[in-house]
Amino acid sequence: MKRIIIFAAVTVLLVTASCKKRLDDLLVNPNTPTLDKADVDLYFNAVQLSFADFYNSLSDRGMEVTRQWNQGGSTYLNAYRPETFNGVWSTGYRSVLTQINSMEPIARSQNRWYHVGAGQLLKAYTGMALVDFFGDVPWFEAASPTQSVINPKVDKGADIYKNCIDLLDSAILNLNKTQASNPTNDLYYGGNKARWITLANTLKLKAYMTTRLVDATAATKIAAVLGTGNIIDTEAEDFVFRFGTQLENPNARHPKYNSSYRAAGGVGIYISNYLAWEMTTEKGFVDPRVRYYFRRQINARNNQLAANGQPAIALTALACQGQLSPGHYSPGMAFCMSGDGYFGRDHGDPSGIPPDATFRTAFGIYPAGGEFDNLRVNTGASSSLVNIAVTLTGTPGARGAGIHPIWLSSYTHFLLAEAALVLNVSGLNARTLFDAGMRQSFSKVMNFPATMSVTPDPAFVPASTEVDFYVNTVLRSFDAAATNSAKLNIVMKEYHIASFGNGIEPYNNYRRTGMPTNLQPMLNPQPGPFIRSFWYPTDHVTLNLNGRQKPDNTVKVFWDNGSANLF
Repeated sequence: MKRIIIFAAVTVLLVTASCKKRLDDLLVNPNTPTLDKADVDLYFNAVQLSFADFYNSLSDRGMEVTRQWNQGGSTYLNAYRPETFNGVWSTGYRSVLTQINSMEPIARSQNRWYHVGAGQLLKAYTGMALVDFFGDVPWFEAASPTQSVINPKVDKGADIYKNCIDLLDSAILNLNKTQASNPTNDLYYGGNKARWITLANTLKLKAYMTTRLVDATAATKIAAVLGTGNIIDTEAEDFVFRFGTQLENPNARHPKYNSSYRAAGGVGIYISNYLAWEMTTEKGFVDPRVRYYFRRQINARNNQLAANGQPAIALTALACQGQLSPGHYSPGMAFCMSGDGYFGRDHGDPSGIPPDATFRTAFGIYPAGGEFDNLRVNTGASSSLVNIAVTLTGTPGARGAGIHPIWLSSYTHFLLAEAALVLNVSGLNARTLFDAGMRQSFSKVMNFPATMSVTPDPAFVPASTEVDFYVNTVLRSFDAAATNSAKLNIVMKEYHIASFGNGIEPYNNYRRTGMPTNLQPMLNPQPGPFIRSFWYPTDHVTLNLNGRQKPDNTVKVFWDNGSANLF
């Protein structure tokens, strides 16, 4: 009898141990692999896609405040709410930084130095962009893949910038190492490691110029970067994210294309009347890039004109029609509509949304992958209303295969022209650099359709003589400017136009230089102070015990020591 009891007890122990082992095995979710089993290439792919989303979210806000497209809200203080930034905050920290921090130790253990270096580059850009838009943010304790710190402390923007520049130096060292393998899917440079190194040097240049007002050694640092002879100065080296044409599962098209090209018309976005005015009216001649940037749906000259010369569109579609320009606008400033049928909105127009989807100007082929504007001017046609649902059916133009112009060679030349004018960096000629910046912008934009296998109607493609006329006319204004400050204002004007599709650089440039000096005012004559940095997201101030909201939007980031008089 005793033997039977002992045997039963042993059997129970064995069965219990076996069940426990099986149950423990079930605790490992195959759909949520542990870090040691993660695939570095899949991590890198996710990081690249998340980085593009992060860039787009910040760029949109920068485009709005710098009049590249319409900003709603009648005052700067209420134009945005803290919850507006929950998405970009989550994308930046959880989807970009956390994934990079998770990928890096695995990549190091496998000698995947390409992944390490490129990840450090994207991390550095992300960190500096967070500072640029929000100021002091969590950094050194943030984005831990193990979530070891629940309430990361807020770090000084200057310390974060320094760390990010160190990351760029480290990235260059790691990219120069012999790696075990290249990424299987490099979405930005197609496996060209040398281009990432060029980008790292260029981001250092960008950082030194951004912080030049608070760094007495900026000129020396910039000279050192130029001494490498390896910065983005040709179009082949441009840092861009390329979209596809797939409509579903997933929708791989440019977000501005998705907003502009719908069956109901361009229902998502209003272009900036100011930018359209810069390109069609301000200089007295039309910018050859305007048909690439914007796709009109109406032709103002063909339309029956009201007594004041504005197109007689139904008042339900254009409420400002027939009104006088606001008294606080400077003479000649764009109001209500710009040029020949460029239907957008003035800066800070808080109006509701009328049935105007078939009138609004849509984003064009550059950079959104839309349609080239082949709307004929003054043809005598009986009707000038062009309905996007009719003329842009299906997937017109480049079908959404646009780009995010994160950093272009033209930007480098504009930035170096600024360095030549204000820092006297040895070996730089502001006029030569300015000339190159404008010409590279024209080349990028006007050659873009061919890269998408799209052939614009040759009747409307600008001739090279038009480009020469534009550049030479602007250069004459540059030469005639009496001071370096006046010359810089002309440079920043052209940089503002050339950076269409990138709101991060104009926002930084405007706070640093206060230029261009004639940005369209807010429609409200008492809009409050310009946004020097954006609200912290609601998630940050409510979920992080170290998070504190700003008193208002006048709080400057550490490098913003520029003009106090911003529109």
